[in-house]
Amino acid sequence: MTESYFTISFHHNGLDYKGRVSPEKKDADGKFISWHVVLNEIFFGYLSRVGGGWSCTEWRPDELVAIVGEQIAHHEEAK
Repeated sequence: MTESYFTISFHHNGLDYKGRVSPEKKDADGKFISWHVVLNEIFFGYLSRVGGGWSCTEWRPDELVAIVGEQIAHHEEAK
């Protein structure tokens, strides 16, 4: 069975964040390159790897996008 989503949680600027991340698109090598993110029950956006950083389809603070991206990268590395 393939995983449909995984959870993330972190603390930033005095707030606790909890979310669900669903892998969406794969590259030609079969690695995920895009993830659907819901954070604190609000659609955060689709995150994609861009070079050494992260991009989001919705306007979100760069620092928050980077933190969510780090959470995704950590999960992917742990697999």
